[in-house]
Amino acid sequence: MPRALLGLVLILSAGCSTSGRPAWFPFTWPSADERTVHPPDSEAREGASKAAARGTPDRPGRERPGDPADALYRLGLRQADPTSGIRDYRAARVTFTRLLSEHPRSRWNAAARAWQATLTDLLLREDEARQATQQWQRSEQDNKQSKTNLERLRQLDLDQERRR
Repeated sequence: MPRALLGLVLILSAGCSTSGRPAWFPFTWPSADERTVHPPDSEAREGASKAAARGTPDRPGRERPGDPADALYRLGLRQADPTSGIRDYRAARVTFTRLLSEHPRSRWNAAARAWQATLTDLLLREDEARQATQQWQRSEQDNKQSKTNLERLRQLDLDQERRR
């Protein structure tokens, strides 16, 4: 099942719009000037104070400004977004794990679990790819060394033939 989720994430990320905001991203994407990341708790407090100042009631199904789970979820999405300037899959996985542990009844739990599973699989595949790349590089170095040794042996053989 996690491989299917990974495939879905890769397909969705490949179909990102050219506006800089991925089509699958549920929140408005900040401009480059606004892309400073604040800790989730300060985001939640800031959002709660703005909502209190506006007097806007909380609307179901929409972003809840005073909900720290929303702030954690948004941070996790930013960290998981490949087009984000703060892309860090390990940090995103930690953020989603934190959301699940600190807010067990959040409306984001199902999505956070899916992201957590997908990121776990992605990180495992990145590690496998890194190991395969390192193995290939070692093989290439061994190949070069073998070619160098073979050329030396040929040269020695030619020198011996000339001496006879």
